[in-house]
Amino acid sequence: MAGAVADSPFDLLRADALTSPDQLRELYPNPNPNSLRKETDRLTEETRALIGCSSLVFIGSADREGRADVTPRGGPAGFVSVLDEQTLVIPDATGNKRLDTLHNVLETGRLGLLFLVPGRPTTLRINGRACVSARPELLARLTPVGKPPVTALVV
Repeated sequence: MAGAVADSPFDLLRADALTSPDQLRELYPNPNPNSLRKETDRLTEETRALIGCSSLVFIGSADREGRADVTPRGGPAGFVSVLDEQTLVIPDATGNKRLDTLHNVLETGRLGLLFLVPGRPTTLRINGRACVSARPELLARLTPVGKPPVTALVV
């Protein structure tokens, strides 16, 4: 047909892509029981220690329409503060001023985090509710670069 637009590689591959968890499970073995036990709803001593050693966290978010975004945040080891066994705070970085992550949190109130410690194979994933805070007394405690941030992500 004249003028027809060819399908993109994505469209061609999507035609027979998997569509259900059952199809996935047919291809993969069951997870190791240790993998299932590692999920918790609290920050343990071990996870707090990893957060304290981490100088890099990747923040995953999505807007109301489901458009996903991942952004790195970094600072000196321990730049992320643990407030209690279920709450941590990430100071805003100066960055590019697009504010994509902050906008997404305002829209959905959700975040996913991946903490890394360079040179170590261990990672820590945290998923949860989030908000953006500009509370002065909180921000005054978050000075990893020498001055309080404008806002902070509370997760």
